Amino acid sequence: DGNNIMLDTTTPLQGIEQQLSEVSAHALSSTPTLAILDVADNMRAKIYAMLYRIGFDNLPPISTKDQITLTLIENYLDFKVGEVWEEIIAELMVDNVTPIKSDREALKNVKTIIAAKSEAVKRHQLEILERESEVELEDERACYEQIKFNFKQWEQQNASRINFINKTSDYETLQISKQRQSAMAEKSRQDPPGTTGTVEHNTLLKMLTTTVHSGRHINVPLSDSPSLTSPHKVLPPYHPPAAPRGA
Repeated sequence: DGNNIMLDTTTPLQGIEQQLSEVSAHALSSTPTLAILDVADNMRAKIYAMLYRIGFDNLPPISTKDQITLTLIENYLDFKVGEVWEEIIAELMVDNVTPIKSDREALKNVKTIIAAKSEAVKRHQLEILERESEVELEDERACYEQIKFNFKQWEQQNASRINFINKTSDYETLQISKQRQSAMAEKSRQDPPGTTGTVEHNTLLKMLTTTVHSGRHINVPLSDSPSLTSPHKVLPPYHPPAAPRGA
């Protein structure tokens, strides 16, 4: 089929020409059958011989379809031997030759073994395809989880940005944020034994006029407006006195 899985387990190697042909009666024993001629008509036997020398377990990573095809190539010799036995049984039936009891049991065992081998190979091919489907499903789930995680991160960043804008543009929002910060600071404080009556420093500055964390330096524009005058007295810079001459 499209995934290179064996469809007919009774004739895994037969092509259209072999399926349409009929076994002729009274054929010469030296005449090669279609199963033997098929070996020379295609490259299957050469591919099997080459991979057999390399080793079926020492191959580099291959795709799923190639793995499924490789299982069929690995059992090519068993399938070809079974195909020859099927032709022998068909020729005996055409020539009206009835095998003895022991031969009939042997032929029956051969057909049973060939059918079991074909079913086992097909199950193995389906297992390979199922494992590949599970891997693809896991990759798809991981991809969706990554998308959900990225979207959640974007939502958190967007909410943080909106909260930052609200705090810097809305005074009421800023007061609510300060109250929440004070409540969290009060909850985080501990009162170990023997510390009652100690001085606790306030975490908020009364004269704070900024709504964001400032750096070590801040630029304040100069103005003659009384509203922008600093409440603290600014002292002139200190210059040490010059040393007297001749000292």
